[in-house]
Amino acid sequence: MKKNHLLFCIVISLYGCTRTLPETLFEKEGVSFISPEGWKIIDERNIEDSGYHVSCQRKGFGSTGIFMVSWLNGMIQLDKYIRLYRKEFEKNVLMKTATVQFEEPVDSVFNGIPCSMSTYQAKILGVKSRGEIFSFYCGSRTIMLVFQESVDESGKNKTGFEKIKNSFTCHSDDRERI
Repeated sequence: MKKNHLLFCIVISLYGCTRTLPETLFEKEGVSFISPEGWKIIDERNIEDSGYHVSCQRKGFGSTGIFMVSWLNGMIQLDKYIRLYRKEFEKNVLMKTATVQFEEPVDSVFNGIPCSMSTYQAKILGVKSRGEIFSFYCGSRTIMLVFQESVDESGKNKTGFEKIKNSFTCHSDDRERI
């Protein structure tokens, strides 16, 4: 009987480790994107009642693909929002030992939406990483998107990042699609 119980526990554990995560739709306050198969929303919270934050990460041991979207209610200068993120990024305990090089924000376009965009290179715990930051307006909100990965895993994250980017939508206050 004990052997059967042990075998059952092992099978259930292995199943839990090997099953894939299904594609899911995130939707909140007019912001939506698809969390691709194999990715999971790992953090979701109000920002002191002035906005919202959600993070989505590719699952797997040592996986480095992460997508974050945050928005603040109100209009903040786009470059200022990116610089605010950079300050918070550099204050993070893990990042204090990292070497990070941010490019200055430039005008760009994300999914047809005019935006400010910055890229960065980092060495985090010895792992070469890179990221893209997009900031734009949607109705009366200021939105920021961050895509980050290790350089070695860019091929593993490519399909997931493309799915998130292509599925991302934002509706203004009057629910008109942007």
